[in-house]
Amino acid sequence: MIIIGEKLNSSIPKTLDAIQAGDEEYVIRLIKQQTDAGADYLDLNTAICGAEEEEKMLWLLELVLKHSTCGIMVDSPSPSVIQSAVEACGNHPVIINSVTIEDRYESVLPIVLKYHTGIVALPIDQDGIPETLADRITKTDLLIHKLRQSGVPDPQIYIDVLVETLATNTQSALNALGTIRHIAQHYPEINTTCGLSNVSFGLPKRANINSCFAAAAISAGLTSAILDCTSPSMQLTLAIAKVLAGQDEFCMDYITFIREQEE
Repeated sequence: MIIIGEKLNSSIPKTLDAIQAGDEEYVIRLIKQQTDAGADYLDLNTAICGAEEEEKMLWLLELVLKHSTCGIMVDSPSPSVIQSAVEACGNHPVIINSVTIEDRYESVLPIVLKYHTGIVALPIDQDGIPETLADRITKTDLLIHKLRQSGVPDPQIYIDVLVETLATNTQSALNALGTIRHIAQHYPEINTTCGLSNVSFGLPKRANINSCFAAAAISAGLTSAILDCTSPSMQLTLAIAKVLAGQDEFCMDYITFIREQEE
């Protein structure tokens, strides 16, 4: 399970304030908290900074490279910002977030192929997010075929399973889980991912919903997620879910985690 820390995203009000103010102390604290909590990658998004997006992205990236060994998820709607950030990463592991079946595909894929990065891909076309599981599977198959035809190896592909809030779509979790199972069964070397916290947006007890969904998704075959890895309830859920999914031989990681918590 690849854990991607969600805290360095300009859509989070406190993070946006820190980025705009150039508050290095606050940002470094977020970087270290997520790194210490076991993140494999850190998601970097400065899109809400508007005209300063690229400048703020490179500032944020410099701090991450200096204060963490985590991989970088370059999260931007701008191909030019993505290009600059990927170049600045050097040989550091990178995942680009994101392309759809049509949007940004032609401008971002050359960067993916040149720098051998991972790529988050959303099975969305001009009709928007597919409403039914059958439609999601159809568009997922189309997107995977397109990425393969473009020369992207399966392990570098991260299909976003489009987690929406349950508050407005009670089928959201079921559709995402069905998509995860389909990919796990038919494309075993392709990764699945999601903005996991989306599932609980607008609802009370969000941490509980997120933890329950994470357990179900890992059981279904989810291989990565953008989430709050600093949450104690999420940390415990991930440790248990990996055991239940057969991903923790002899429960050693779980036992170690519990011992560390007790200490």
